[in-house]
Amino acid sequence: MNADRFFMDTAFVLALLNPKDSFHHEAKALIPRVRRAREVWLHDGILIEVGNSLAAKDRQAAVDFIERIYKTGNTKITAVTRKLVKQALGLYGKRLDKAWGFTECMSFVLMQEEGLFDALTMDHHFEQVGFRIMLSTQ
Repeated sequence: MNADRFFMDTAFVLALLNPKDSFHHEAKALIPRVRRAREVWLHDGILIEVGNSLAAKDRQAAVDFIERIYKTGNTKITAVTRKLVKQALGLYGKRLDKAWGFTECMSFVLMQEEGLFDALTMDHHFEQVGFRIMLSTQ
């Protein structure tokens, strides 16, 4: 397990940006580790979800975060390509027994392709695929 490479999920970003979120303090506590990380991966779908989630609540926080993440040296932002969408759709369609969202499936595909094991999230769906979540769900 390479603990200096992470995947950043929407849930982590929203917890980080919302002081009222029950995971806010835990997310903030991980920031020094995120800053020291060699690579922090995400895809454009995550940024779209952040923007959509904060559209009516705190649009400026979304704008500020998205602009900042593109300037952060250790972030690797993958475009949502047709190939990624097709791979995610394959996973999404095969696992009808799961409540995984389509964006999550894109995240799972990206994590598998990049050899990532640690996810900045509290979303237990990542554990169902075999990844380690970095925010406690207990």
